[in-house]
Amino acid sequence: MPIGRVFSTIAAALLAVLAANVALAQSPGGTGYDVTGVEVDVSGADAVQARQQGIREARRKALGLLVNRMVSAEDRGRLPQVDDAQLENMVRGVEFVRERSAPGRYIGTLNVVFAPDAVKSYLSGAGAKVVETVPRPALVIPLWKGAAGVEPLNDRNAWREAWQQLDTAGSAVPVTLLRGDPTDQGALTAEQAYVGDVSALARLNERYRAPTIIVATVEGDKESGALTVGGLRYDTQTGARSEIPRVPVAAAADLPGAAKAIHAKADQDWRGIGTVRRDSQDSLDVVVPIRALGDWVQVRQRLGAIPAVKGVTVKTLETDRAELRLDFFGSSDELQRTLAQAGLILSRDADKWQLQAR
Repeated sequence: MPIGRVFSTIAAALLAVLAANVALAQSPGGTGYDVTGVEVDVSGADAVQARQQGIREARRKALGLLVNRMVSAEDRGRLPQVDDAQLENMVRGVEFVRERSAPGRYIGTLNVVFAPDAVKSYLSGAGAKVVETVPRPALVIPLWKGAAGVEPLNDRNAWREAWQQLDTAGSAVPVTLLRGDPTDQGALTAEQAYVGDVSALARLNERYRAPTIIVATVEGDKESGALTVGGLRYDTQTGARSEIPRVPVAAAADLPGAAKAIHAKADQDWRGIGTVRRDSQDSLDVVVPIRALGDWVQVRQRLGAIPAVKGVTVKTLETDRAELRLDFFGSSDELQRTLAQAGLILSRDADKWQLQAR
């Protein structure tokens, strides 16, 4: 078979993969207009009225979290107060995760889903720029390594408890904690998780389907002495792996703070990539140099993980270069910064834009 035809066949397969990745990037964690894990604890004249008041409070609390997620700090002061009727029109639905009633009291955890058009109308009417941070869920594997080695996945310890207590509702990186049950143990061992065995992590993730896996490890004696916290982050979509720097922790009582710090860094990093300004959009023609097949694979995988990239059209694909049209939200300057945080360099040479992996 001629070489050109062989390459054309490979190119067609790659284009199909690229299209699948870009489609995935548009909705990695829901609509962006849902707020989960809203907790309320209210009182009322009786159980029925307390529940109604709890729902109203959950809606209002959820709106505050959504505004913080979507509106820059300098624009929030422009937003007018909304009454209960306006707020009810903005809410598409409420899901009751947990409920507990007592005479004159209601305690619950609710998920609130907002109607995108109604929220956008409210924000744009006040002159606020709409900024969406697309959630990117993470699976956390908490490990403890002592003198005898890494403890089993189902080990119950202060580190697992720290992650269980962590409230990630409304964050850009909502967390699911590894169950550690026999199904998980059949997919990977604690030692494989500790070293970041990619094949084993992929097997495990067939169950959780998380875009990000965080292996968070404590090293040291459980009963006494100083501890060290570190680990790794693995992007299941792009294959990128990064180390979580090891930091000392004085005692087990400080582990909740350590878990919060690891999550905060993951949240901050993803917000740099997953925040999208939808008030404007544009397109850009770029050239991707291809020195090896891996260059092209890296670029298309990373593009597929960026919500600001609305679409990718492959105009030409040759042995040494690809010409793409990127449809994106925001400005070209914002796109450059977002791509840089995803490990892609967008630079201009004369009248042409060039895109390549860092």
